[in-house]
Amino acid sequence: MSLNIKDRKILAELDLNARATFQEIGKKTRLSKETVIYRIKNLEKRGIIVRYTTLINFSQLGYTGYAIYNRFQNVNEPVKNEIIDYLKLIPECYWIALVGGEYDLVFGLMCKNIFQFNKIYYSILTKYGRYLVDNTIEIRTELRQHKRDYLIEKQPEKINSPYFGKEPQTEALDMLDQKILSELSNHARIPILELSEKIKSPPSTVSLRIKQMQKRGIIQGYTTYIKAQNFGMQSYRLLLNLQNMDEKSRNALFSYVAQNPNMILAIESVGKWNFEITLEVENHEELQNEINKLRDNFKEIIKSIDFLIMFEDDLVYDPYPLLKKERKNNFRKN
Repeated sequence: MSLNIKDRKILAELDLNARATFQEIGKKTRLSKETVIYRIKNLEKRGIIVRYTTLINFSQLGYTGYAIYNRFQNVNEPVKNEIIDYLKLIPECYWIALVGGEYDLVFGLMCKNIFQFNKIYYSILTKYGRYLVDNTIEIRTELRQHKRDYLIEKQPEKINSPYFGKEPQTEALDMLDQKILSELSNHARIPILELSEKIKSPPSTVSLRIKQMQKRGIIQGYTTYIKAQNFGMQSYRLLLNLQNMDEKSRNALFSYVAQNPNMILAIESVGKWNFEITLEVENHEELQNEINKLRDNFKEIIKSIDFLIMFEDDLVYDPYPLLKKERKNNFRKN
């Protein structure tokens, strides 16, 4: 499937701000409101737009992200689905992806501390450890998300990229804030009136709470989950093992990712490797070119670069998963 320039412009605007109105998108793309609505619905139908996501910095709430990379052993399709369904039910599980390469399955847990993580992690291994082997744990210290500037072939704008991580804070949320985040997490375009009806709170209160969480840095922005594989792109996760990493080279690496139109995610971590980059390109040759350029620009700090193929970027990505059970029950009632 290919994209024409009108679709690319619309996707670029939704990637920048998923809560933008049809009228706002039309003004920026010079398309009528009716054309924007029609094309967005068509992009959703084609599976290019999957959902609209609220970017939540859960480190502001005292949580740290842990990513667990696993290889399957003696796993058939029913067992694989059983494992994925089990992970989906864990309240702290915010990310699940199927990958190709050294690993087969990746999932992420958001935990208050290492003791909480250990309890959840070992409960998973107790149940499915015979199927999940060569487990690698990566502790997320900082994550920066960037826009798909390759969509309209423009130089990246100097904007404040959404970030997650850094030193955990202890921002408090009451139940209303939590309900708002839970509903917005993968329904970022939901109108305020509909959201207020779902959580049974006045629209003015809901709107104010959202603005307050944006100001506090809990809500970092709103983006669109775009399945690049459905318009001819391939998604890869680069795994960098670095050495002699100081603040200057660290900032330079983050800046390099921000300026590359095909690099949409930069993650600093502690574990087997210490930096990850999500890259979207058309083919394996472009992937190799990007890896070579990385090595050339950072030869003094890069020891090795491995990569994974992202078959399904996110089987699950739930920025605020803690109320997933309540959200599901509420959905059934409605």
